[in-house]
Amino acid sequence: MTPEFVEESVEVDDLRISIAVSRLANGTLMLITDGEHRFGTIAIGVPTPFGELSPTATSCMVGTRYQAEVRAIADVAAQKLGGIVVVNFFLSQKNASKVSSVLSVVRQVVLKLDSEETLAMNLE
Repeated sequence: MTPEFVEESVEVDDLRISIAVSRLANGTLMLITDGEHRFGTIAIGVPTPFGELSPTATSCMVGTRYQAEVRAIADVAAQKLGGIVVVNFFLSQKNASKVSSVLSVVRQVVLKLDSEETLAMNLE
């Protein structure tokens, strides 16, 4: 099976955020940007097998900008989606002050993915 990306663009504070998501057999790849897709800060989130009360193991693999924010995205996404999540986050310097708005949009998209997956599992 060839991975396919589903892309969603959201306007927030006069800023267009693009979130491309690809579901793999054992996880999810998320590319988040405010322009063309580029490599940025990359983090991985791996849920622990002990349920929701256990922390998710997250690690920043590459990049120094927005490390805490990208780790938080990977952590929440891994918990909600129940699998490994790799996040690539690129935000241009001119939009650095809008990072909290971007995080809010990303959280909404992750929750939407979670609800769509739950719906698909209930239909099976």
